[in-house]
Amino acid sequence: MDDTDHYRCRLISLRPSADKSKQAEAACVALAEVEGILLAAPFDPCSIHLMYSLDQISLGLVTDLLDELGFELDKSILVTVRKTIYQFLDANARDNMHIDVTSFQEETDETPEIPRRSSEKYWDDYH
Repeated sequence: MDDTDHYRCRLISLRPSADKSKQAEAACVALAEVEGILLAAPFDPCSIHLMYSLDQISLGLVTDLLDELGFELDKSILVTVRKTIYQFLDANARDNMHIDVTSFQEETDETPEIPRRSSEKYWDDYH
């Protein structure tokens, strides 16, 4: 899987509000410094165009963060179904990411010896 396959572009819909501090531009400012988010730009006053890396963050975490910060997400049936599908796709992609664990292991030249006991020693201990 190429590194660019780990990036996702999503549209997040907020509940319409007359309060400027609850609109897309304010949400983008709040998301701008979150690690893993590559782009957060207002699409319109109630929508955020979001680009993020699955290696570091998921759509579920972003929506939870927005909710925690006081931004109300659009809960219409179509937006909710779309968000559920996106979260399923993210979870599936994260589960199928192949991470090379050898890059985390220390390289050593020696192989550890397996302790071995002679069979006679076993029987001596058994008696």
